[in-house]
Amino acid sequence: MQAKYGFSVPFRPRGRLIACAVALMALSATMFAPVVANAETPTTKTYLALGDSITFGYTEEKFNINFPNESPSFFEEGFDNFFNKELKKETEVGKGSTIVNDGCPGETSNGLIGENEAIGGKTSTEPAGSKGLGDYHPCAYHFVDGFPLHNSLGSLSQLEGALSILKEGHPAHEVKAITLGIGSNDELSAVAKCEKEVGEEFAKEGKSKYGSTPEAALSGCVLVAAETVTFPHIVKNIGDIIGVIDSTEPGGGHYTGAIVLLGFYNPFAFVLPGSDGLQEVLNEALEKEVVAHFPNVTFANPFPKINPKKSEKGEKEAICKYTEMCNPNVQKPGGKPAGEDGDIHPTVAGYKLIAKLVNEAWLANPAH
Repeated sequence: MQAKYGFSVPFRPRGRLIACAVALMALSATMFAPVVANAETPTTKTYLALGDSITFGYTEEKFNINFPNESPSFFEEGFDNFFNKELKKETEVGKGSTIVNDGCPGETSNGLIGENEAIGGKTSTEPAGSKGLGDYHPCAYHFVDGFPLHNSLGSLSQLEGALSILKEGHPAHEVKAITLGIGSNDELSAVAKCEKEVGEEFAKEGKSKYGSTPEAALSGCVLVAAETVTFPHIVKNIGDIIGVIDSTEPGGGHYTGAIVLLGFYNPFAFVLPGSDGLQEVLNEALEKEVVAHFPNVTFANPFPKINPKKSEKGEKEAICKYTEMCNPNVQKPGGKPAGEDGDIHPTVAGYKLIAKLVNEAWLANPAH
C-alpha cells in the first residue's frame, strides 16, 4: 500500500500536488496578512492638554483675520501641537499619540475646575465671563461667546472632561502626557481690576493710595493684589487641579503618568515696570508649593528665555521675538511703550520655544 501510494506515484501528479500546496500556502498568507498588519498597528496613545489661550494656540491677529469664522483649525500652531510632534517620535513614546486639546481662550483657574463641588468647584457668585474670584463658570469663550473649541467639552469643565478621559485609572487609550497651563487670565483679571480702581481714584481725588502717578499706582496696586490674593489663589487652584487628577479616591483621576506644568513668562515687562519680579515670585511659588509635592509633575519655565536678565535691550528683543507684543497689527491705541503694547500671546517662534521646554520637562519626568 505504501509503495502504491508513495514511491510508485507517477512524478507529474505529485508535482501538481506540490504546486497546489504552494498555491494554498500563498493564498493563506495573503488571507492572513491583514490580521498580522492589524496586530502590528501601534496602540493609540492620548496626550491631554489643559489650559487657556496658550494651550489653545490663540493669537489676536489670527482671531481678527478669521472673525467671525473662528474654526479651531486656524489655531493649530500652539505649543501642544509642536509638542505632540515630539511625542510621535519612536524614540520617545512611539507612534500613534493623539492630542486632546481642551484649551480655552480666556479660561481662569476657577473656570478650568468648574462648579462641580465634588472636585473642588464652587457655585458661581459672579456672571459667566467676569473672570472674577467668584466666577467658576467654565470656558466663556465657548459657552458664552459661542466660539468652537478644539475638543468639545459638552457641558463639562476642563477638569471634568479630563476625569471623563482618565476613567479612574482605566482610560480607553493610554494617557502618555498631560500638560497644564493656567493662571494668566487670573493675573489679567487682577490687572484690569487695578486699572479700574486706580482710574476711579485719580478721577475722583486726583491721587491714589498706591502711588503718586497713575503708572506708579497701577504697579503698586498690582503688586499688592498679586501678593495677597492673586498668586495664592492661582497656586491653590493649580495644586487642587493636579491633586484631583492624581487622586486615587473614588471619582479621582487615578493618574500616575507624567504631568508637565507650564510656568509664566512676562509680556508686560515694559508696560508694567517691576512686573518681572512678580512673575519670578509666582514661578518660584509653583515650583516650591506645587511641583515639589507631586512626584509625577515637572516644570517647564519659559521666563528665562522670554525675559532674559542679561540686558534691557536683550529682554526687549526676546519679547518681540517670542510674543506678539511688537506686532504692528495688534497694537493697543495709545499703548505704552508705543509699538510694544500688542498681543501677549506667543508668536510661532514662541510657541515652538515653549514646546521645546515642555518636551524637555516631559523627558525629565520620572513618570513618563
